[in-house]
Amino acid sequence: MKIVHYEANAPWIGRMKCPNPKCGKETPAWQSSGMSDSCPHFFCDTCSNVIHREQDHALLYENEINQELLDRIAATLPDCPCGGRFVPGANPKCPSCKTEYVHQWDAVKRLNVPFMPILDGSCLIRDRLYSYEVCIGSKPKYWWRLFTN
Repeated sequence: MKIVHYEANAPWIGRMKCPNPKCGKETPAWQSSGMSDSCPHFFCDTCSNVIHREQDHALLYENEINQELLDRIAATLPDCPCGGRFVPGANPKCPSCKTEYVHQWDAVKRLNVPFMPILDGSCLIRDRLYSYEVCIGSKPKYWWRLFTN
């Protein structure tokens, strides 16, 4: 899979602090802007990979956003490359302790949320263009990932 590198100080890179008080680790994450129209997107129930499919995006404009539409999309979501499953309501997880970064909205309301955080080391899976792993940080780290994958 292609690896896309972002410098840690890039303006679209933030840090997500683990909500688990026993962990508290901060993980760099790429954050899509509202202009990217990255909705709907769904996280894996096991890891922090995320899927964004144009076929689902088209359904948002053709249908009312409700539980029925969510169920229709959810029935077609594939398994994640890690062995988990992309599901509505799943969230990215702390890479250290696996605690979910909880979202304040339910899965139906999240159908049209365009802000999609992708944690360092996680993958964006797409049905058009190419899927890729996000690498945030130094160039040596990027080259290391290229040669070890």
